[in-house]
Amino acid sequence: MNPAERLFLQRYVSDPKRNFLRFSFLFMILGIVISVGILSAALNLFEGYERALKSVLLDSFAHIRVVSAGVEPLTASEADEALKKLSEQPEIRSAVPVLSSSLLAQNGDKARGGMMQAYSWENGNENIFAKYVKKGSAEIAPGNVILGHYLAQDLGLALGDTVTVSFPRLDMITPLGMYPNQRALTVSGIYNSGFYEYDRSLLIGDLEDLRALSGIESGFSSLELRLHNKYADSAPGLAHRYNSILGKDAYAMPVINTSLLSLVRMQKWLIFIVFSFLVLIAGINVISGVLTLMLDKRAEIAVLKALGASSKTVQHILGWQVTLVCLASVILGQLFGLLISWGIANQNIYKLKGEVYFIDKLEIYASPLNQIIIFAVASLLIWFCIRIPLRRVNRMRVIDLLRNP
Repeated sequence: MNPAERLFLQRYVSDPKRNFLRFSFLFMILGIVISVGILSAALNLFEGYERALKSVLLDSFAHIRVVSAGVEPLTASEADEALKKLSEQPEIRSAVPVLSSSLLAQNGDKARGGMMQAYSWENGNENIFAKYVKKGSAEIAPGNVILGHYLAQDLGLALGDTVTVSFPRLDMITPLGMYPNQRALTVSGIYNSGFYEYDRSLLIGDLEDLRALSGIESGFSSLELRLHNKYADSAPGLAHRYNSILGKDAYAMPVINTSLLSLVRMQKWLIFIVFSFLVLIAGINVISGVLTLMLDKRAEIAVLKALGASSKTVQHILGWQVTLVCLASVILGQLFGLLISWGIANQNIYKLKGEVYFIDKLEIYASPLNQIIIFAVASLLIWFCIRIPLRRVNRMRVIDLLRNP
């Protein structure tokens, strides 16, 4: 920026009402603020959705499951042997034997199918589901059960109520048909992770209660391995490596759906690209604003050229004025987008359908990196729109400008 450009820029900044708040500039500013705001809000909401979904997937599900190589459940000795072989793997956060079984939960005339899980905490592992028990206690005692939020809601149950769980025992068939094994359990906690499939079907109970219901007197359905989150994307490769460690009696398979997270990430950036065209459309107002400014400043442009200023200097003087306004508008648009996304995330009119979107609550996350990308892309598109009309300065002749001021 040469001294002449600096002088004119200081003059424009010192009197913003006269120079910036023109009618054409106001529409230009409004277009940029709205388009950048929509772009920013969309990215904030998608980033929040991706992070919420990833958090639930990483914390609610086993990343890798070790099962018996045969058709029978994993025996206690096989589970202990697998734990010993995998105990020195640094990427494993916890390894817990679990028994799981499908059953029927009933309360009066209301019945829902569910999956009951019981964990063995003998090895001192962390209580992996405790953070999502929003009501009651996360401690499991004989005779108690933790229900998923939507399952308890569908059955009309609250803390302290009794739920009857039934398991169809194939080894208890009578002349009158299959005789289900039933047990009444007290609801001691409500599990609410925000992940719809778990919240509508999960029961977490005591290991001995589930053994009595299912008739599985020993052994486990699987050994659930949870990795440190930074290794979650490597679950398929790690499962393959663990198979060589476990030997022929057990088999490790990845469980976490990393392809779903990749799909959400791809959709996020696809939305960003599509909504970036809104900024480009707002650039039409920028082109119009620059042309209007050039028409209003014809006399000044003529004087500058007559005094020997080059077309490049005139372009810089006009360009700096518009660029300053546009950059301020981009920042205002990002703040507006944050306000929009906050309002959408905290409204109570519309909620996500858990059966479609996996989680039932919108969240926002204004990533600093995303904000930098939005500012850079919007500024680049607008700068391109500013440069297009400024090229006309090269074709302006001093004599024509003086004749038609």
